[in-house]
Amino acid sequence: MTSFSDSGENEELSAGRKLLKERPSFVWKRFADGAELRVWMFAPPGHTASAFMPAVMFFHGGMWAVDFGEEFISWALHLSSRGIVCLIPEYRTHACYDVSANDIIQDGIDAWRWIHHNANGLGIDQYSITLAGADAGGLMALNAAMQPMLQTRRWWKIGSKDELPIQPACVAIFRGLLDVHAPEARLLNIKTEVTNPDSINPCALLRRYLPPLFCAHGLVDPLQDYAMREWFCEEWRSLGNEAELVLCPGGDHTLTQFSVNPTVFELILLAWENFMAEQGIWPASAVEESALMS
Repeated sequence: MTSFSDSGENEELSAGRKLLKERPSFVWKRFADGAELRVWMFAPPGHTASAFMPAVMFFHGGMWAVDFGEEFISWALHLSSRGIVCLIPEYRTHACYDVSANDIIQDGIDAWRWIHHNANGLGIDQYSITLAGADAGGLMALNAAMQPMLQTRRWWKIGSKDELPIQPACVAIFRGLLDVHAPEARLLNIKTEVTNPDSINPCALLRRYLPPLFCAHGLVDPLQDYAMREWFCEEWRSLGNEAELVLCPGGDHTLTQFSVNPTVFELILLAWENFMAEQGIWPASAVEESALMS
């Protein structure tokens, strides 16, 4: 596996990466050539392996052309202070590795399996794990959450049913990529690198019995159309699933970044916390009506 050098890093990215390096981390994936992928953990104060906390795994944006693991640091710092374990996994991108779109999508699915399998040792309730992502990270979170039903009916067992694959408790998308055929997806090279693009296309994976969906998007985002998010959430709900869409009047493509637009950041985070409490996934005590960041 080929790793490319990371150059031209600005001071803000450097500071974010330094902060990540100071957090506890684990190797979640190791390759035959010795390359490793790590996941950084932001735990509530006093957290122990014997705890039983809800968790979020964040897949950063950057359209696989930029490593932007720092994107959700502000989110993780806030939520961990509220009693939510947050994990930010490193995954391969076109920016640093010689990989295909299939490889990257598989990293997302494997990261979800890793946290689900290791939940007890991390002090996490495996039935209260949310997958979240921005841009192509949203595509990865949706793919992990929308895996098709497994057709494994055991006809010789009375009362047996089709088995569903493991699902997260919720999936949260922030300006996430929802359609691999949309113009905004062209940078991902999916149509040239994936034999059947619809096999990883959220629009083609819509069905019943999906987890609750929280979706946030900026109304002044110059790169992605909010109308697609409206349609997607309507389709999600029409199939009997729970979904909430938050459209931010002042939100643009930087809506996940507290340092750029704290007002939009707080609006989205408060709406998300309320939605999660209503779904019974996060405790109501995690929700505050006042300003979220001080």
